[in-house]
Amino acid sequence: MARYTLRRLLQLAPVLLLITLLSFGMMRLAGSDAVLQRMENTGVVVPQQVLDAARAELGLDKPFLTQYLTWLANLLHGDMGTSYISGRAVLPTFLSKLPATLALAGAALLLTVAVSVPLGVLAAVRRGRAADLVLRAAGFLGNSMPNFFTALLLLYVFAVRLGWFPVLARRPGPAGLVLPAATLAIAMSARYLRQVRAAVLEELGRDYVAGARARGVPFSATLVKSVLRCCLGSLVTLLALSAGSLLGGTAVVESVFLWDGVGKLAVDAIEMRDYPMIQAYVMWMAILYVVVNLLADLACHWLDPRIRLGGGAP
Repeated sequence: MARYTLRRLLQLAPVLLLITLLSFGMMRLAGSDAVLQRMENTGVVVPQQVLDAARAELGLDKPFLTQYLTWLANLLHGDMGTSYISGRAVLPTFLSKLPATLALAGAALLLTVAVSVPLGVLAAVRRGRAADLVLRAAGFLGNSMPNFFTALLLLYVFAVRLGWFPVLARRPGPAGLVLPAATLAIAMSARYLRQVRAAVLEELGRDYVAGARARGVPFSATLVKSVLRCCLGSLVTLLALSAGSLLGGTAVVESVFLWDGVGKLAVDAIEMRDYPMIQAYVMWMAILYVVVNLLADLACHWLDPRIRLGGGAP
């Protein structure tokens, strides 16, 4: 297992390096730089000589590769630059917003598991019956609604009309967490309900299920001890990828509810062209997906000894 983990880490290192190069390059192709952005914020016309001197001071007059290597060295030392808008260091600002996003994603993931797994199993067991048809229709409806529409719908019903929750979650807390978490969980539950149903149906068609039924083994025991156990690997992979998409894809929901997390921070940075903050968010998403995929691979490798990715031994 340790050798497999080391091999996966070595495979992922070039991916992260390539992502840093692409993100840095895209920021440089955006048509502006730190000097122009700061001068645009002041609204003052500055002579070209002053702009050139400021670029030389920041090292922006150097070749692209030299700038990238300098930025990468600073990144490895925990320096992600300074915000063009606030003038504060990017990394502390980013880390201060991270707990709110983690709380939102964690609550949405727990709600997704609590809804999609039992209902997916129920739909598979009741295949073709009324419960299955209703759940499939609800899943199709939930999956077809974009997050911003679901957020506005929940706001109108539960905040404006009923007054159960605050309209805007300006301060992260239990009351303000419910509607944003529910918005994220509705779409994810609808999507993973269908996938759980398909995985359980596939296992229910196996020969060992028919053999257990022929031996008189209670169906509930077969379902819990055998079917769900065999589905565990695929479910873990789905949940791991869900965690990655949740943590990296909360920007729209955070903006609608004014949830003070990294997603809202990234949207504000894009609107104001705060490139260092945008790069921090891109790196956050890249590292997140790499780590989550690694953990999912290791979990499946540990849960199912038959899995030998790449032919390695455990």
